[in-house]
Amino acid sequence: MIRAVHIEDEPRNIELLESLLKMHFSETIILDGSARSISDAVALIKNKKPQLVYLDIELNQGNAFELLEQINDLTFEVIFITAYNEYAVKAFRINAVDYLLKPISILELKEATAKAIHKINNSLSGNENLRNVIKQFKTEIGAKKIGIPVSDGLLFINSEDITHIEAKGSYSIMYLSNGKHITCTKNLKSIEHILPDNLFLRVHHSWMVNLKYLKKYFRGKNGYIEMENGTTVPVSIRKKGRFLHFLPD
Repeated sequence: MIRAVHIEDEPRNIELLESLLKMHFSETIILDGSARSISDAVALIKNKKPQLVYLDIELNQGNAFELLEQINDLTFEVIFITAYNEYAVKAFRINAVDYLLKPISILELKEATAKAIHKINNSLSGNENLRNVIKQFKTEIGAKKIGIPVSDGLLFINSEDITHIEAKGSYSIMYLSNGKHITCTKNLKSIEHILPDNLFLRVHHSWMVNLKYLKKYFRGKNGYIEMENGTTVPVSIRKKGRFLHFLPD
């Protein structure tokens, strides 16, 4: 039997997938647990060591790509599940990674699961493709639109429109190029993981900037950046070296 786990934040969807797998794959797959958050999912995967993971993209306080980045050894097959993330779907298609669109089609579930079983039984790892998806999501896809957790749901915005981000305890304030700002229900460390690292740089414990909107850097012990909109952002001594690395000689 192939050991599988399901990472999904909606209990009804967990029950639905379990019933469908029992109906169509009772002799080949055993669903050996589920998790609803990233932290629980990491613990579940490390404990159960599944061969197959059904993974919903949008999770409580994060997404599937943040989860996968916390798993050092990607030795399992993944079938992604998504309701609307067109950018992630594009990455799946480019890298030949299996995915299911919500509401789940029984036919598509059977096809994707059968393909995963074939790969597992024949030691045909798709992990390189999986790593490519993660990389693409953080760069090309991440530079287009990202889902920002806000108090009443997820707000999808172009990451290039974010000029800088300020830490506010367990929250973050995202300042946009149109002069508006968004209160994000994630801390700055969590936000840092979902933004493309070729565009955004942490310059202080409490600040991250979009390199595209830098106007001037003021040197000195208490160096700081002036953004194009006139806002000033401090550069900490610890972050100064990495920041200067991005500046032209």
